Amino acid sequence: MEKYLLKSNTIIDLEEKIRINGLYEVEKFLHRLNSIGTPILERLEKDDENSLLTFIYESDKECESVLFVPNIGEDRYKDKYKDFQMKRLKKTNIWYITYKVKNDIRLMYYFSPNDPLDDDWDDRFDNRVTYDKFNKNILNFKGKNGIEDSKASYIIMPNSPRDIWANKIIGVPTGNIDEYIFKSNILNDERKIRVYTPYGYDNNKKKKYAFMILTDGNEYIDNLYAIETLNNLIYYKKIAPIVSIFIDSTEKRDEELTCDDEFGKYVTTELIPWIRRNYNISNKSQDAIIGGLSYGGLTATYFGLKYPDVFGNILSESGSYWYKPNDFICDNNNCYMSMQFKKINKLPLKFYLNIGILEDKYMIDSNINLKNTLKAKGYDIKFQWFNSGHDYLYWGETMAYGLIYLIGDR
Repeated sequence: MEKYLLKSNTIIDLEEKIRINGLYEVEKFLHRLNSIGTPILERLEKDDENSLLTFIYESDKECESVLFVPNIGEDRYKDKYKDFQMKRLKKTNIWYITYKVKNDIRLMYYFSPNDPLDDDWDDRFDNRVTYDKFNKNILNFKGKNGIEDSKASYIIMPNSPRDIWANKIIGVPTGNIDEYIFKSNILNDERKIRVYTPYGYDNNKKKKYAFMILTDGNEYIDNLYAIETLNNLIYYKKIAPIVSIFIDSTEKRDEELTCDDEFGKYVTTELIPWIRRNYNISNKSQDAIIGGLSYGGLTATYFGLKYPDVFGNILSESGSYWYKPNDFICDNNNCYMSMQFKKINKLPLKFYLNIGILEDKYMIDSNINLKNTLKAKGYDIKFQWFNSGHDYLYWGETMAYGLIYLIGDR
């Protein structure tokens, strides 16, 4: 996306109306926004690839500045955020900014009033950012205990490919979800896990079911339509019926999902044996998928490296391959995970990796680095781009693409 240096027709028209009729026009404008929503899209003449998007924020009287915060990767915010500082419409509490945006992307974004324009992103997201109250497209995020704790706004541009699988399709039979609180002696804690069994599941079926384990299970279920996706893929015979285990994250997520061997032992020596005792799942690695998003993608790949006899298929969505242990030194050309695979003989693993075109450069570079390493080693791998950032606007649909590639031919 590129900041548009000229005023959009929307702002020019509003300024003219205020000049003629006074601030009453502001109330009319805001009332209209409540009806039509934001951002405001305007076509560009002789440009079929891009449109103008104007974002609007209504502040309180004390607000002195507003930062527009699109989810495009922190490394793209340069020169003290000058391309993201919104302008105030004179004598009003309306702030605006306009960008030229490609017609095929999806974008998640926030506003940050009175932003200090520093690099403390934790503070920005913990204490400052807010969603666009005029935008009807809202993602609701749940914290611990399933209580909503934050919201984000998003835009889906008109030429963005529609979701085929990650939505509820009327008439598709639904599988069953069993919910448990699973206690771990290894991790010395307990957490929610949910087990999906497909429509028509038979616990006594002679041929055992393939299975998938996903970390950040709550996000896959609540935000990414994972259950609906599984129902659809199975009904339309894109994959065979599969059992899926969703592991909820805890406040220890950043520790557990960064190549943590204790978490690996929990999954392989506590959780999976318990699943085998209670569900009819295969004991063959080629029938097992480990997957996740962000740190979860990193963990999935690490589990493939450590437990190739358990997991034969790796599903990584925007994997955080920039990660390395504190005492590890990477060379200039390789990320930590690439170096691990370079040191060993080829394993019986199949990979699906994806990454967004708007993500941080270090995310993109490390994913490409791992992809090239795996290809050079002769691994069966599919690498896919999607037109968004490090967010929830594609991971549901791309999970479907990953499953079709990894096990769809069985």
